[in-house]
Amino acid sequence: MITVVENLKEAIIGESTARKKYELFAEKATEENHPEIAHLFKAIAYAESFHIKNHIKAISKITNSQVDLNEIFKLNEEEIKTQVSSTRDNLIQAIAGETFEFKKMYKSFLKNAKKEHTYLAEFTFTLARKAEKIHRKLYIKCLKQLDNNEPFEPIDIYVCKICGNVELSEPPKFCPNCEHDQRFFIKV
Repeated sequence: MITVVENLKEAIIGESTARKKYELFAEKATEENHPEIAHLFKAIAYAESFHIKNHIKAISKITNSQVDLNEIFKLNEEEIKTQVSSTRDNLIQAIAGETFEFKKMYKSFLKNAKKEHTYLAEFTFTLARKAEKIHRKLYIKCLKQLDNNEPFEPIDIYVCKICGNVELSEPPKFCPNCEHDQRFFIKV
């Protein structure tokens, strides 16, 4: 059980860092006159907050104690600011981060949760992992558009407040990640 709790804490640190980084990437995209890319960064930053919330709830239930994010992680914003680059490089960095999370980090954490029969952790890791795959696809699509000098049209973005899934244009009738219905999507 200790391993799973440590994995949850590591996931919270990773998601918290990603959330702040994406907020800063959004500011950079706005500064570079890419408002639609900034919108996507903001939406995915918001989505990461649901992963954090779910992981904190899981630790609280598993350890039967109240958990405070500030006890797990102190955000070093100055350090994160040093990682902000051009919008194109920020997209590449975001793709790499999302890829690491779903291919390595969450895969490993899921294995530990299954081994330790910690179903709540397994559930929250699964939801986050599925959402990270979608986030990666959206960033890749955005990077291709940017590289091909294709125009970006303003688009509505919706985030599932249960799992952090991100959908463009309109929310689906049911979330493909967590199967909650459309009313759990928030327009960002």
